[in-house]
Amino acid sequence: MARWASLVKLRRTEHPVMLVDAGDFCTIRRERMQQVKARYFFEGMKLLGYDALGIGERDISFGRARLLETAKSYQLQLVSSNIRDKATGRHIVQPYIIKDIGGTRTLFGRKGSVRVGIFSVVLPTFVHKADRQAMEYYTIVNPKISALEMVTKLRERGCDLVVALSHQGWNKSFELARGVPGIDIVLNGHRSHNGTHSEMAGNTIVVDTGVKHSSFTEILVTYRDNRPVTKALDLGGKLLKLKGDPDLIELEKRFEEEKRASRTNPGP
Repeated sequence: MARWASLVKLRRTEHPVMLVDAGDFCTIRRERMQQVKARYFFEGMKLLGYDALGIGERDISFGRARLLETAKSYQLQLVSSNIRDKATGRHIVQPYIIKDIGGTRTLFGRKGSVRVGIFSVVLPTFVHKADRQAMEYYTIVNPKISALEMVTKLRERGCDLVVALSHQGWNKSFELARGVPGIDIVLNGHRSHNGTHSEMAGNTIVVDTGVKHSSFTEILVTYRDNRPVTKALDLGGKLLKLKGDPDLIELEKRFEEEKRASRTNPGP
């Protein structure tokens, strides 16, 4: 994560950046060291400055109350468009977020910025297999139906760019891009490829971010004739050449020290 942070900080000096995750960022194992690792990972995500985190099945298994409390504690923005509370019918977190990126700030708002809308869907079967009690507490709406609703709302609210965090696996994410007009970028969760992989589905780019620890995906967006032109790059190799960010290095150092202390004094 220290190298991730260095790259993100570098990019933020070059052009506007949004940092997102398509879900499954939580650990569900209950061992003490896994909980310690999770705590440091959340702190690292806060330092990196994530703009949006989709919810996958592992995040549901983490526990709803625990997930919401952790996200609030570390100032992490959760988004989920098709998971609803069964008792109230309401979304368990915000169904979408909108951010104005770039441009200049004026008294009347940002000028020359790009309005980006982000929503997130998860495949229902993933959630049901991961948590047997999920059906008692949640209604997992068909991802395509939720996506159609979200795209309509985001375009009505003036979004120039619509991004779907699709935690469904490659084939389902590609189907979403083909079946729901108005999405510019589909970022697939539940990865299927070893490295960054992208294909066009009409005017929509579908991107698989590859294997964690070895891939880091950057999606570049430029505009030509008022239309977005997108390109996905794997920067995993570039990361190896960067020095780690000092704040994240210090965080990793504290984690290693706590891990060594735990081995020495494992407790009861």
